[in-house]
Formats: sequence, C-alpha cells, structure tokens
Amino acid sequence: MRTWLLATCLLATQALAGPNMPAGDLALRHDIQVLADHGIIDGPVSTWPLAWGPVLESLRKADATMLSPSLAAALARLRDRANWETRTRELTFNTRLGVADEPTRIRSFQRSPRGEIEVSAGGGWIDDWFSLEVNVQGVNSDQDTEELRVDGSMIGVVLGNWSVAASTQQRWWGPGWDGSLILSDNARPIPSLTIDRIFTDPFETKWLSWLGPWDLAVMFGQLERERHIPNAQFFGMRVNFRPLDSLEIGISRSAQWCGDRRPCDFETFTNLFLGRDNRGDASIGIENEPGNQLAGVDFRWSPGFLGHSVATYGQFIGEDEAGGFPSRWMGQLGAEWSGYLAQRWSVRTFAEFAGTSCQFHESSELFDCAYNHGLYKTGYRFRSRAIGHAADNDARLISAGVVMIDANETQWHGLLRYGALNRGGAADPANTLTPTRQDIASIDLTHSRAFPFGVIEVGAGFERIEDVASGRDTSDGRAYLQWRSSY
Repeated sequence: MRTWLLATCLLATQALAGPNMPAGDLALRHDIQVLADHGIIDGPVSTWPLAWGPVLESLRKADATMLSPSLAAALARLRDRANWETRTRELTFNTRLGVADEPTRIRSFQRSPRGEIEVSAGGGWIDDWFSLEVNVQGVNSDQDTEELRVDGSMIGVVLGNWSVAASTQQRWWGPGWDGSLILSDNARPIPSLTIDRIFTDPFETKWLSWLGPWDLAVMFGQLERERHIPNAQFFGMRVNFRPLDSLEIGISRSAQWCGDRRPCDFETFTNLFLGRDNRGDASIGIENEPGNQLAGVDFRWSPGFLGHSVATYGQFIGEDEAGGFPSRWMGQLGAEWSGYLAQRWSVRTFAEFAGTSCQFHESSELFDCAYNHGLYKTGYRFRSRAIGHAADNDARLISAGVVMIDANETQWHGLLRYGALNRGGAADPANTLTPTRQDIASIDLTHSRAFPFGVIEVGAGFERIEDVASGRDTSDGRAYLQWRSSY
C-alpha cells in the first residue's frame, strides 16, 4: 500500500502543481483573512496549505484605488509575496537558522523552532504543471530523536484542476488561531500523498451551486514505526465552502488505520470510509476493526452589518460515531476583531476557548476518551505530539492573541493562555504534555523585522505550572531567535 501511494505520486506526468502556502505564517494568514472578509478573495481560506492559484486570481482583479488604506496595504503585501513565491522556471533557495531555550510545549499557528538548535536549507522549482520543493533540516530536540528531516518538502503535478503531491508540508484544518481539534501544526507534518483542489469555483449545477466556492483536500499519510501499532497509516479528508460571502463552513474527517499486523485491504478502507468501524456493528470485531476516526464541522461567520471587522468561529469534532454521525464531541469557540491602528498597523485580536474532553459541553465529561483509542494505543499523535489540538486530550484552555503588521512587514505577536491540561481520569502516560493534571498560565511575545539580509524574529515567553498531583508549582521562561532568508 505505501509503495503504491508513493509510486502513484512520483509517476504522474500530466500537466501549475502548487505553488501553495504551508501552515504557520501568521502574518500571511492575517492578510488573506482580511481580504477574504471584505470579498476581495472569494474562495474558502481555512484549509492550509492554501493554493496560490485562486488567491492570485483574486489579487489581479482587485483595484487598490478603491480600497481603504488598511486593505490597500494588505493587498500590496500579498501581491509582493505572491510575485516572489510564484516565480516560474527559476531555481529558488531558502535558509533558516533558529536557536531556542525551552521550545514551546503548546504550538499555535506558528513556525518557531522545534528544537534547541534548528538549521534548514532548501530549494524549489515551479513551472506550468510541475512543482518541486526540497527542504532539509538538522534539529537538536529532546522530544524527537529524528535529527535529520525533510519537513516542508513536496513534489507535485497538476491533473486538471487537481494538485497531486508527495508532501511533508505542514497542514492546518479549521478557523482557529491557537489550535485545531482535528489537524494542526503542533505535530511534525505526516509524510503523505495529497490530493487538493486548486481553483475553488462553484458548481455549475443549480443543485449544488448554492454551496458557493468550495475546496477539497485529501491525504493518505504514513505514521512512524515507533508506535504501539508500528507503521499505522493516516487518512484525512476535508471539504470547505462559502455559501455566503460572510460564512465559511468546513467538514473534516480523519482516521488512523492499517499498520503492522492490522488489515490494510480495500474492504477495510471501504468500511473505514463509510464509518462502519464500531465493534459489534456490521460484524466488526477486534480482528477486523478498521481504525480510529474523528470527524466534525467548523464555521467562521463575519457579519457584514458589523463592517467585517468582527467574526465568530467554532469547531466541533466527534471522537466516536453513533447512528452514522459523529458523537462524543470536543469543541472550540472563538471571536476575533481586525482593524487599522495609528494609520500604520494592521491588527487582529482573538479570544478562543478549546475543550478537548469528550462531551466537553456537559457536566459529566468523558475523560481518557479524546485522542485515545483502545486498539491504536499511541493515540491520535505523531512523533510525540498531538495531531489535533496542541493541548492534547482532556484540556480546557482559554487563549487571547494579537497580531500587528505594518507596511514594511514589521510584526508583533502576543499570546496569553490560561487553563488546565489532562484534567481528569486516571494518570495518562500517552498524553504528550503531562500524565496528570496541570494548571497553566502563560504569555508569549514575538517580534520580527525584515532586513536586506533576511528576516530576524525574536520570541520570549513565560509559563507558570501547578502540578495538581504533586502540589508543586514551577515557573519557566523560554526564548528563541530565528533568521530566515529566501532568494
């Protein structure tokens, strides 16, 4: 199965594959969301990587003379970025160097170093039907023993309006800024065969045209050997659409399946795809249980009567299935505001709540349920980090953040968090942050500035932890320095 997936991608030779924008660039995402909220970008924008194709088409149509100063500044930044990153038929190169003292345990939508030392170099090539990006990193990390990596690489082709690629690019599914319950950039990217729709034009048929612009992403990934079930595979699928200019809806599902000593045939995948994976249903037993699935829905609404400066969003992901629909819900809710301050700063603020226990909204929550599984005992995790929300299972977390960008791409980011990790149930050694409950409060501040020789980014944070089991209080600072350049 794994050999077939790789061969399918590498041997495809029909006709722009990519380029796209991987998850993790907060300023880029902010500008795209600003323009989407004001109708300048008309496609859905909550599935990352995001294809440059439909964004470029929208940018070319926009008339900067008809826009407010804040929108014109965002449009100018995006056009400059697009012109640089979509250069065709020439070799491009990038380098990055990062050092960190105590890398953050809970990653949001960001690209801070994953280890104490991280050195990266890469190059790429794009033409009308083919794209290649190769990135190699050397990382010194206590959490992941794989020191040489090719994260952020891809080789892809275009087949009609579809991009097919072998990819180790970071992904993020959903409207959240501090986390995604189903697929975030907390864990390292899962090596995958990916199939993504490029242009998001609406259906022409009247039966489906009401969906508006829509997007589809599918991935078939390979998990690591060092698991309870070695070499398990990962399946993910997401469709998102904009039935109104002010409303974007996403439907996502994912699954762990196959692996050593587990069934990997077509019938197993069919049962998995159709949701027939509960023991006792349709003759499903432990010997042929297809896998561990999550599924759910998310939304983001930016009401026009408030001038598109305010938005609310939510994500609800079921850990189990009942009657053909997701059940045992985790949840995330948020609100955000964007605007322009002092005739200089494009600003976004957000407040977000995440509950990662099953039935998070009930007084009788189910602990040791979310991101865990009786058969796939390593759980919904990859290389010692949760694939979904970075707080892992049984957390309740409130966060508030701010993003500020000026015309010269000078940036300030701030993030506050308060909550509790691994709040209940028996001690859970599978939890990637703590086996027992911890109450946390933290603050992080990041500043970056562009220079002729590249971008310098400095980050510092402070976290206070109360370990409830031991009664011990600890306080830890963290900091990092990162330089990146492309040419």
